[in-house]
This record gives sequence, C-alpha cells and structure tokens, in this order.
Amino acid sequence: MRQGFSLAKMLFAGVVAAVVGGCGTSPPARLYTLTPIPQQEMKAVERQGAHPVSVSVAPVDIPDYLDRSPIVTRDGTTGLKLAEFHRWGGSLGDNITTVLVENLSALLSSDRVVAYPGMRYGTPDFRTEVRVLRLDCIPEDRVELKAQWLVVTGEERQEVARGLSTFTERVAGGSYESLVAAVSGAVGQLSREIAQGMTVAKDALSTSPAQVRPKE
Repeated sequence: MRQGFSLAKMLFAGVVAAVVGGCGTSPPARLYTLTPIPQQEMKAVERQGAHPVSVSVAPVDIPDYLDRSPIVTRDGTTGLKLAEFHRWGGSLGDNITTVLVENLSALLSSDRVVAYPGMRYGTPDFRTEVRVLRLDCIPEDRVELKAQWLVVTGEERQEVARGLSTFTERVAGGSYESLVAAVSGAVGQLSREIAQGMTVAKDALSTSPAQVRPKE
C-alpha cells in the first residue's frame, strides 16, 4: 500500500514538473524591421544633378496605440491584438523615419536627405513632416496606412506641398514577415507621393519662386 502511494506521488510530481517546465520554455520573441523600396522596384522621380536637393525629415509621429514593441493588428472593426512573440526591433516611429529617409534619398537621387537634426548641410531645400493617423494591419488580408504629410521650403518655411493620403498593400501570406513586408510597401507608396510633391515644388520654385503658393 505504501509502495503504491509512493509511486502515485512520484507520478504526480513528474506531471507537475512537466507542466512547470513547459511553461518556462516559451518561444523567444521574433524581431522585425521595415525595409526600403527594393532596388528592382525603384524608379527615381528625379535625376542626380550638380546640386542634389537637400531634405530634412522630421521624426514621424505615430498614434500611441502603435508606439509599443508588440506588433499591433486589427481584431474586427474596433478591436486590437498584440503579438506577444512578434515585435518591432526598436521604435516603430523611428523605423518609419529611417525608411522614409532611405526611400526619399533614392527617389530624389540625392545623398542629402537626412533625419532631423542629422548631418549639417546648412539650410535644407525642403523640410518634411509626416503624421501617421492610422496603420491597420489585418493578417492574411491587407495593410492600410493613412497619413498626413507636409513639405515646406527650408529657409522661408513656405508650404509647397501637402497631402492626406491612404495607401493599401495586400498581405502576401499568413506570416508576420508578409505583414511587415506589406507595411514596408505602404511606407514606400507614401515615400513616392512625398518625393513627387517635392519634385513638382522644386520645378516650380526654380521657374518662378514668387508665384509659388501653398497647395490647397
């Protein structure tokens, strides 16, 4: 009888140990970063000239609900989910700013695009600000990015371009890699629109600076 009781205790202890051990071996969190527009998809909106345009990019402003390490996805119409084991490798706002700088540098064919305050080239030709209003990540479906952006001249701070834009990227698969790639694609679309606005403004300023008016 005592032998049977001891055996039962040993079996119970083994089960408890297995459960506790299983709880202590959670998979490590994976970290993700955004990527710039792939080289094969890059088409500059402006050719490199003798005096490449210089741009100061302000830190991108993101909503508080996105300013956290776990990747935030949509759960229905109003719900949000945090991915415990899938996280951003640093600040999402800083990551978007960095990729925006890389994209604008390539699109404008300029090595003088920097994040504020960045390297000093004197007064930049343009300053740009971006505010992300919404970034909806819907797994296995799509990513929607809605953002306000503004471009002003560097010295006079005259508004020359602005936009309130929404961009959609399809998510190619069910993985978080696919989801993050779609976010990168949406930031790429935003970068192209800002670069186009700067190019139009630069042409207008070089032709007739006095006639340039803020874009409605």
